[in-house]
Amino acid sequence: MFNFIKVSIEHIDKIISLRLALLKELGELNSPQEEQLLATSTRGYLQKALLNNEFISYMAETNGKPVSISGMVIFKRPPYLENLQGIEAYILNMYTVPEYRGKGFAKKLLENCIDESKKSGVKRIWLHASEDGEHLYKRMGFTNKDSEMELFL
Repeated sequence: MFNFIKVSIEHIDKIISLRLALLKELGELNSPQEEQLLATSTRGYLQKALLNNEFISYMAETNGKPVSISGMVIFKRPPYLENLQGIEAYILNMYTVPEYRGKGFAKKLLENCIDESKKSGVKRIWLHASEDGEHLYKRMGFTNKDSEMELFL
């Protein structure tokens, strides 16, 4: 049985653990000191950003254990023709624990992020896709643009 939830301040430890797992898998953390430094910095960021709705995250859990997560930062930039409000969302830190991959968690979490974006007035969602994730984003309507992928709502 899996639970899909919108994370809140009480889930910070779970968010951090999945984010560190992702960065370790990508080879971006090379020592326990780097992990601790990033965990502390991420905790400070999340304590403010979750409360201000600047960072939105959805998570899949089984028996209270986090197995998949999404992250999204919503921000406002100067308007341009395709986005006259200038409200955008950046998707990051999409991650599923290896033994739970291929079960549709990333798709469900991404759908939640897209729905949240629509409710928040976001006109453009963008991200940088890993090779493994690119096919999902294309299926969800994202298109390639330089080194990014984007979706206009």
